[in-house]
Amino acid sequence: MILIYTSSVTNRLRYISSLLLGDLLGIECAFTTYRDDFNSFQGAKFTYARATDGDELFIESAKLLFEDTVYPQEPVISDEDHIPVIFPSENTKSALPFDPFAASFYMVSRYEEYERHKHDKYGRFPALASIAIQGKFLDIPVVHFWADRLAEVIVRKFPGIVIKRPAYKFIPTIDIDHAYAFKCRSLSRTGGGIARSLLNFNFYDVLLRFKVLSGAEHDPYDTYEYMRKAHANYGLSPYYFVLFADYGGDDNNIPVSNKAFHKLLLNLDADHKVGIHPSLSSNKHLKKLDQEVSGLGLILDRDITISRQHFMKISFPRTYRNLFNLGVTDDFSMGYASHPGFRSGMARSYWFFDLSKNEVMPLKIHPVTLMDVTMKDYLRLTPEQSIETIHRMISMVRSVGGEFISLCHNETFSEHGRWLGWRNIYEELLRFAAQ
Repeated sequence: MILIYTSSVTNRLRYISSLLLGDLLGIECAFTTYRDDFNSFQGAKFTYARATDGDELFIESAKLLFEDTVYPQEPVISDEDHIPVIFPSENTKSALPFDPFAASFYMVSRYEEYERHKHDKYGRFPALASIAIQGKFLDIPVVHFWADRLAEVIVRKFPGIVIKRPAYKFIPTIDIDHAYAFKCRSLSRTGGGIARSLLNFNFYDVLLRFKVLSGAEHDPYDTYEYMRKAHANYGLSPYYFVLFADYGGDDNNIPVSNKAFHKLLLNLDADHKVGIHPSLSSNKHLKKLDQEVSGLGLILDRDITISRQHFMKISFPRTYRNLFNLGVTDDFSMGYASHPGFRSGMARSYWFFDLSKNEVMPLKIHPVTLMDVTMKDYLRLTPEQSIETIHRMISMVRSVGGEFISLCHNETFSEHGRWLGWRNIYEELLRFAAQ
């Protein structure tokens, strides 16, 4: 156990201390605001404050954790032993040249997404607007590195302290935006699909559609048996996030009333790993989100507790509040569609801190490191470049004892159209991630 002396024990300080010291380093911590109690304590301890008159282990604090409002911040980015840091310290007595608690809280709480009102065409906070891109550290789980720097100074002062870092874990996840390419669609949507293919002179798709609908060919997006076998080879069972929404705009899965769709969902949910993939439009309409969550729950005959936002759209704090209010306990949306990496600086799950309420909420965030569409469409990587990126990101997560969460789609494994060759890429991801 380590004792922390500070001027005020705030919700923000308790939260980030529990994450850094407890979750990432395995150190139990306690607080005191009484100097006499701190001085008389015989165990490991340090002061976290603006200044100190003593010679104890001291870390200079920024103001961030002692505030209860959100206002525009411009954290200075600097370099500390080849690691990017924010909230630098100028106090020469400080054991670290930056405040790891404030820096980590800024990243993990997604403070910048409350204060910076920049959005892309889908209403998402863009990676290019983030401090991680500006500081060139999006591909580094910086909070883990900052925790390690904190551990170094603690162990140097108190060699008896034992650091217990978490173990690496691999969690594959699959989004089902289109359960089938051609099957189970309405007559009007089938006719529209044929018309689009003809206008684009894509006669192969027209022929394939007729073959699938006649039963002569397998639907290319029906890759569920392939996924089951591929994951079973490594003793894995992925999470599936299903778009269960009415047709419209960017939400265009098959009809939620389709019986074949229901049968598919029940088969996938054999071990209760099917979650909701809330539609893009539900992000602003709680009633619609409620219909989607309750509708999926009705089919599966259980409560829906896991989710990932369609298009990975998160609006702080509304998205997480809405999910929590509908019984969701775990969300897998924390990542950027356009870039691989660590949106919150984290490579492990953590509790959501609602900055507007200034309190922790019992909803766990599971950061996504890498998505198939990111490599294929946003970055336009070659297969070789994709595999290189996969290896690099997995190695980074493994090095900090993180959870590597991959995001792919059932259509990725279709070996159809633009996804030709991607089974080989995913199989290499599975092989390398499951080592």
